[in-house]
Amino acid sequence: MAESSSHQKTGEQEFRALVEHNIDGMVIVTHDRNISYANTAACQLFQRSAEDLIGTPIGFPIAAGQTTEIDLVNPDGTSTPVEVRIVSVTWEGQTSYLGCLRDLTERRKVEEERERLTTQMQYAQKLESLGVLAGGIAHDFNNLLMAIVARAGLALRAIGPDAPASQHLEQIKVSGLRGGELANQMLTYAGKGKPIIQSINITRLIKDMAHLLRLSISKHATLNYDLADDVPHIEADPSQLRQLIISVLTNASEAIGDNRGNITISTGTVSTQTSQRKGWYVTGDLPSSHGIYIDVGDTGSGMDSETIPKIFDPFFSTKFTGRGLGLAALLGIVRTLNGAVAVTSRTGEGTHFRLLFPALPITSSPKTKSVTPDLCWKGTGTVLVVDDEEDVRLASQLILEEMGLTALTAGDGQAGLEMYSRYCHEITLVVLDLTMPRMNGAQLFKEIRQLSHDVPFILSSGYNEDEASKRFQGTGRYDFLQKPYQIDVLIAKVRKMIETRP
Repeated sequence: MAESSSHQKTGEQEFRALVEHNIDGMVIVTHDRNISYANTAACQLFQRSAEDLIGTPIGFPIAAGQTTEIDLVNPDGTSTPVEVRIVSVTWEGQTSYLGCLRDLTERRKVEEERERLTTQMQYAQKLESLGVLAGGIAHDFNNLLMAIVARAGLALRAIGPDAPASQHLEQIKVSGLRGGELANQMLTYAGKGKPIIQSINITRLIKDMAHLLRLSISKHATLNYDLADDVPHIEADPSQLRQLIISVLTNASEAIGDNRGNITISTGTVSTQTSQRKGWYVTGDLPSSHGIYIDVGDTGSGMDSETIPKIFDPFFSTKFTGRGLGLAALLGIVRTLNGAVAVTSRTGEGTHFRLLFPALPITSSPKTKSVTPDLCWKGTGTVLVVDDEEDVRLASQLILEEMGLTALTAGDGQAGLEMYSRYCHEITLVVLDLTMPRMNGAQLFKEIRQLSHDVPFILSSGYNEDEASKRFQGTGRYDFLQKPYQIDVLIAKVRKMIETRP
C-alpha cells in the first residue's frame, strides 16, 4: 500500500513538473470551478500571480473534451485571445479538470495580416479589372464622340456661322469635346492617360457644372452656392477637379440621406492660418501663403472627432461600399496638385470638407492676337485613314476631301497594310488609329515603316500624347491627334505634315 502511494506521489510530481514548464498556460480546476493550480505561463496570461489565482473562479465555461476560443480580460481592461482545451484529470486525489490555454495573439496577427493582404489583392484585382473595362469603354466612347464632333464641324462649315442652327451645332461640338474629357478621365483611371494640367478659375468651373452637380445629389437635399467671383486661378486637371467636387458632394448627399438638408458649395481665398484654425483636421500640403478653397458643407449626420482621421484610410467607409471616388483616392489627387484637405464635423451637426490649393500669381501679360487656322487650305496628295470605327473613317474622309486630298480608308490594321502595299507610291500621309482588331496601330506602324521610312504618320487615339510618345519615340516623322478632335485641328495637322515633307 505504501509502495502504491509512493508511485502515485512520484507520478504527480512528474506531472506537476511537466505542467509547470509547459509553454502553454496550464490550470487545474476543481469540481466547484475554482483554480487550484496555475503554472507560470498561465500567470502571465492572466497577468496575476499564482497566489492571486488559486481559489478564484475560472471565469469561463468548463466542457471536458472540447476546444474553444475565448478572450481573457486583463486587469487593465485589455483582452488576450486564447485557445482553451479541457480534459478530465485526477489531481491530489480528486477528479479535476486540466485547462490548457494557448495564447492566440500572434496567430491572430498573422491571420489579420493575411486577411489584409487578401483584401488588398482583391482590391488591386478589382481596380485592374475596372481599369481594363474603363480603357475599353473610353476607346469606344471616344470613337463615338469623334464622329459627333466631326459631323457637327462639317455641318457648321456647310451652313455657315450665321445660320439659325449654327449655335446648336456649336453646342453639340462643345458637349462632344467635354465628353472627351470624361473619356480621358477614364483612361487616367485605367493607367493609360495623364492629367492635363492647366490654369483654372474654380468659380467658373463650378458654375459650368451646376446642372451636373444638381443631378449628383439626393432630391431631399437643397444645393446652395456662395461663390467668390474674384478668386485667382489654380493649376489643375479640370477633369480631376470635377471628379473631386462630385465625390465630396456625393459624400455630403449620402450624409443627409433620406432627410431634408442643405449642401452649400463655397469658393474663396484663404490663408494658412485660417485653414489651421481649431476644430479642423488638416492633411496634405497647405499653401505656403494664400490659397484657394472649395468648401462643401452639409447638414447631415456628421462624425465624431475619432472618426475623422480614419476617413482617408483606403478601406474605411461609414456607408455601404461601391460609391464615389473614395476619400483615400481623393486625398491622393489633391496631394498631386500640392493641395490639402481640411475637415470639420460634429455628430448630428453636419460636415465641412475644404479642398485647398495654392493660387497662381496674378500676372498681367500683353494680349496676343489669336491666330485662326486656315480652314480653306487646299492640298494635294493621298491620305490613308486606318480606323476600326466606320463613322470616324467616313467623317475623316469627308474632311480630307474638302481639303482637296484623296482619301483611302481601311477598317483594321491588316486591311490598312494591304491598302498601303497597293498604293504606297501614291500615299503621302497615314492617319492611324492605335487601337484596332486583327493588327493594332503599333504593329501596322512597324510594318509600314519597313516598307517606307519616309511616309509621315498622324497617330490618332483617345490615349494622350505622352503615352504615344513612349511607344513611337525615334521611329520617324509622326504627329499626334487625340480623339475626339475638331476639324480645324485635323486640318492643321494634315497641312503641317504634308507641307513639311522632305
